[in-house]
Amino acid sequence: MQKIDGSQTLSPAVELKKKFEQEGITLDKPVITSCGTGVIACILALGLHRLGKTDVLVYDGSWTEWGAKADTPVESSKE
Repeated sequence: MQKIDGSQTLSPAVELKKKFEQEGITLDKPVITSCGTGVIACILALGLHRLGKTDVLVYDGSWTEWGAKADTPVESSKE
């Protein structure tokens, strides 16, 4: 899912809404964004805020924090 267009600016709201919907993200429920280091999570939250969604949380520790701890649950597929 592309969050920023080639000009390094946020995509227009209509495009953002379409991309979020294509990924199954609806605006009628709270959202928590996460990624590898927290940077993309912040960009996703910004895009959602642009659409008027204000109940977005950012897990800024993201996978880097979660995956580094031995006591946090992690599941993986066996593909």
